[in-house]
Amino acid sequence: MLSSEKLLAIWEAGVNRRPLERAIGVLRTGGMERPGEKLERLALGCRDGRLLNLREQAFGPEVSGAANCPHCGEAVEVSFRADDIRMPEAELPQLLRLEHSGYSLSFRLPTTAELLAVEMTGEEEADEQRLLHGCIAAAARGDEPVAPEDLPAAVQEAVMQTMAACDPQAEVEISLTCPACRTAWSEIFDIESFFWSELQAWAGRMLREVHQLACAYGWSERQILALHPLRRSMYLTMVAE
Repeated sequence: MLSSEKLLAIWEAGVNRRPLERAIGVLRTGGMERPGEKLERLALGCRDGRLLNLREQAFGPEVSGAANCPHCGEAVEVSFRADDIRMPEAELPQLLRLEHSGYSLSFRLPTTAELLAVEMTGEEEADEQRLLHGCIAAAARGDEPVAPEDLPAAVQEAVMQTMAACDPQAEVEISLTCPACRTAWSEIFDIESFFWSELQAWAGRMLREVHQLACAYGWSERQILALHPLRRSMYLTMVAE
């Protein structure tokens, strides 16, 4: 498990950043960048796998949350282990190749750098198209080059399916069933936003505890963070008496 001091440093690395930049800052501060690599250039699934690993180091293997039934609105508890959604980090070539309907293509998997380079408008379909076109390095039909935006819809769909198959960690779905109306559906689990919400809540609680104990005993932040959670809790109880 990560120390409280390290967790606060990871939280600080993500404060006031956009989600994409926040994910990279959190991973880098958490020591998840390997020698010679750039986290921005990792495939999104690889990046999310690292976030899942870091989240497990921070808060353990159990993941708990809640979702609302799309049919009746009932709150549904979600609980699973990190291993249930973790997939092996595969070694993939920088460029993937695909032959489809007479077209030859080479393309990259989407990365954080690709997402940052695309100006997102909030229109899901248009943004998806811009990202896809930015990932296609070359396309041709026979000897004739073809611009990514001129590719037939079926060919573009084949590229997206290949991307999803090669990088399954990039979009993890959780199967749920409502206990009230028995509706079954799937929810996409976004590890970046989930981990950040947990980290934000934890940091808020921890800083309040530091404040209380510093005011009561005059201890430094480092001394308080070094306390075992049980001892820190007992001191907080005595301060509140």
